Amino acid sequence: MRPVAPAPRAGLAARALARIAAGAVVAASILMVACATTVARAQVPSPAHAQAPAPAGALRVATWNLQWLLDRDTHRRWVETCARHGWPTDPGALAETAQRELAGLPWCNALNGMAFPPDRCASEADGWPRRARYPASHPCRDSADLAEWRAYEDKLAQLRRWFARLADEGVALVALQEVYDESAVRAILPPGWSVRTSRSLPDAPDIAQQVGVAWAPGVRPRDFALHAALADSGVPGRTLRPGFAFTVDVAGQPVEFLVVHLKAGCRSRVIDDPLRPNDPPHRHDAIVSDCAMLRHQLPALEAWVDARAGRELIVLGDFNRSILQEAARDRPDRPARLDGTPASAPLGPCRIETRGERRIAHCPSRVGALFPEINDDEPPGSVLWRAVPAGLRGGRIRAGGPGDCSLPTSARPGRSATDLAHDGIDHILLGAALKRRLTARALELNVLGPTGDDGRPLTASANRAQPSDHCPHWVELAPLGAP
Repeated sequence: MRPVAPAPRAGLAARALARIAAGAVVAASILMVACATTVARAQVPSPAHAQAPAPAGALRVATWNLQWLLDRDTHRRWVETCARHGWPTDPGALAETAQRELAGLPWCNALNGMAFPPDRCASEADGWPRRARYPASHPCRDSADLAEWRAYEDKLAQLRRWFARLADEGVALVALQEVYDESAVRAILPPGWSVRTSRSLPDAPDIAQQVGVAWAPGVRPRDFALHAALADSGVPGRTLRPGFAFTVDVAGQPVEFLVVHLKAGCRSRVIDDPLRPNDPPHRHDAIVSDCAMLRHQLPALEAWVDARAGRELIVLGDFNRSILQEAARDRPDRPARLDGTPASAPLGPCRIETRGERRIAHCPSRVGALFPEINDDEPPGSVLWRAVPAGLRGGRIRAGGPGDCSLPTSARPGRSATDLAHDGIDHILLGAALKRRLTARALELNVLGPTGDDGRPLTASANRAQPSDHCPHWVELAPLGAP
């Protein structure tokens, strides 16, 4: 996804404790992930070979961020509106009428196929990186500009093939992120599949990135509901993605699901003390603001889990957070918080203060990580388990390993190859009550990478669309006793 002042003397102790906590996070995660990984398969099958059919009573469930998925009409409105206003990169600088016209559409610099972050490519050609769109031959181009409908059709065609492969793996339910509405999703679904998104629910925010669920024939999700509190950033006029809840039967019993797409920009930082010594000063405001808005979401996320303590549940989606590198639980000898309070103590409410371009979270506690906060067993029964891919090293996904979502670029003069896909931020979390009646495969996180027209692993090209910057991640929910 695109795009607090250093504390006074009292903050020195907090930052020291943050470093201790961060070390504890990694150390503890090594143990916890290693334990969970012992149940993982030695490798994920190659894209060319589908899994064996799911056993009787099992449901294979995935999460997938589809990167600004639009239907043709919305794509047309986006291009025409941005072009009418000169393809702005800062909508806040426009007149109010222009801002209203652009509201609810993708950013005008989205899907431009250019290097991100911009400092990955050193160039001054065509005003780089200050403009929203650039020529096809620009040296900083990674993939095709999807403002062109022909290129966007290529994205849809690739996603359609990718979704069919996912269905061939036996996956029958997919949590979705970054989709505009049901119409956009239907264009890529396998035959017979259905979809519901947050846009269709009462009081859904008018934003371009909605969440939802798609399912195969025979699967019957119900009780769709908006978890609107997750959309509240604490900043007036800055709406985040809501949560999307529903219920579906797994091996004959109802399970409650929550699909999330949390605030980006605070992937592995200490949430309430995010700045690092090597952060460039021009990035400080954005880093602190992103972590502050993620911090503001945490009480709403924990509240959903706590309200279902002891019940069967799954939280899945794009967390924009490397929670496999975080400690599983708060411990007296390895505190998860920066202020010494236990993770079971209240997370909120929080308020966001604006100082110039910087947003600062003021909350009743100062936290370092996300997962220990929602996995604190308070109230009793609010315990979550992380599904993990095989081949982890200290909670980190090994490049080229079975958990690696990879979309490499080709090396070019003056530019080294890089990977356009995100790793380690798409997660599936199972409640303890559900885990107890499922086989160990429920904690094995499988990744299905992109392939080209020839069926080989996809390499990004400046003249081809990038289908998505995320891979689908899936697990098998099979009852104990299943073969």
